[in-house]
Amino acid sequence: MRNEKSLTGRLVALYVLVLTFALGGVFVSTMTVMNQVLTNQVDEDLKSSGATVAQQTFNALAGTNVQVVPSPYYIYVQNSAGADWHYMSPSMKERYGTPQDVTVVFDSEPSKPQTIPGTKLHTSWRAIYLPTVSEQFPAVAIAYPLSDLEDTKTQMMLILLIIAVVIVAVGALLSYVIVQHSLKPLRIIEHTTRQITQGDLTIRVPTENMGIEVGHLAGSINIMLGQIESAMTARARSESKVRQFVSDASHELRTPLASVRGYAELYRMGGIGPDKVDQAMERIESEARRMGGLVEDLLQLARLDESRPLNIAPANLTDLALSAVLDFQARTSNYPAQVTGLFGGEPDEVIALVDRDKITQVISNLLSNVLQHTPPGTTVDVAVGTEQVRAVTGMVTMAVIEVRDHGPGIPPENREKVFERFYRVDTSRSRASGGSGLGLAIVHSIASAHHGSANISETPGGGTTVSLNFPILNSTSSGQRIVSPATPREDDLPE
Repeated sequence: MRNEKSLTGRLVALYVLVLTFALGGVFVSTMTVMNQVLTNQVDEDLKSSGATVAQQTFNALAGTNVQVVPSPYYIYVQNSAGADWHYMSPSMKERYGTPQDVTVVFDSEPSKPQTIPGTKLHTSWRAIYLPTVSEQFPAVAIAYPLSDLEDTKTQMMLILLIIAVVIVAVGALLSYVIVQHSLKPLRIIEHTTRQITQGDLTIRVPTENMGIEVGHLAGSINIMLGQIESAMTARARSESKVRQFVSDASHELRTPLASVRGYAELYRMGGIGPDKVDQAMERIESEARRMGGLVEDLLQLARLDESRPLNIAPANLTDLALSAVLDFQARTSNYPAQVTGLFGGEPDEVIALVDRDKITQVISNLLSNVLQHTPPGTTVDVAVGTEQVRAVTGMVTMAVIEVRDHGPGIPPENREKVFERFYRVDTSRSRASGGSGLGLAIVHSIASAHHGSANISETPGGGTTVSLNFPILNSTSSGQRIVSPATPREDDLPE
């Protein structure tokens, strides 16, 4: 396991490190400036006071009555014959010692002081070469001990170090408090995410009083949580649908399989007489045909779920509707059917990008539902036209096919579920009404595959109307209707 430091510790350490470097820079700068200032002061004293003392010493050596006043300066005089003489107060000499070699300044400019070592350990002197006006004493030097200056710098250094340590300690404490307060929103996020890991995806991270950056992070986490929750919900719903689908498919297949097996066993045991063999074979063939149709519907839904490419091409929806109605009338003469415009009258030509076979199948499925679920004599209208739909990008023209029957209709509470697989308004498993509950599911899937929509509503005057919307290529129809934002079709606009 890696030894990782906490974010709080790293931030505090970084703050203390930056503070230490900053104080170090201030310390070095202060000591450098202070050393330069003190050194300049000593140099000015050497040039003014020191020069005065040197002049007094020079006068005393010249035989005047001027007495040499005791001072902290070290005076060195060399006459023209090469003899030298130096003077320093005995008390100062005992305290500070003397310079080791003050003559080194004779090689420098008169106004340029130099630092030279002293005779005592860790002592130094500031010395300067002074010009004289006497030929008798051409070389004069004066030096001043820097021990007091060094003591001052040492004391100042100690004071600055103590102040720096106190500042760093206080800064570390304050930075810890500030970092703890600043990281409080992150701890809230951590606590929330821990709760989420326990399985509660409904929890959201609070975004108020979080600051700009952490607030944006919390908002992004909430969006992610919403997407995860939606994905998990969709997954659970999908798994539930799959289980229900398998259960319903098994149930639907079990019934014809039981009939086929029953007739086969009855024939094997001699329970079917020669006169009833044809009837039994007819029933076996009927059940096998029904089972084959169910399997074919399931395969078609599986293909649609896989989003296999369709044979998209421009097609005249009016011609497709006329062909489907003619096929329907060939199957039965008990259900009057016709193709009309959306508002009645003769339909106009409507061209849309569709798969001709799939659209024909959709219309045929809807007409078959009318045949199965409405009494004989029910009239059927297949209306074809266009409509204007309000979308985010503006008005969109959609092709519309409506299959309207005037039968008993579907209760409002069941209209939202009729496009579900294996759903039937009659919840019993009786086969009296025929169908497996997959017809409208196939209709909805085909419409979705065309980036269209399928909706169901009540026919004016009674009955059921199934509406199909498709993206349109062009239209010569002048009669169009505008769908308001409240119309259910807007939720199924093409992407």
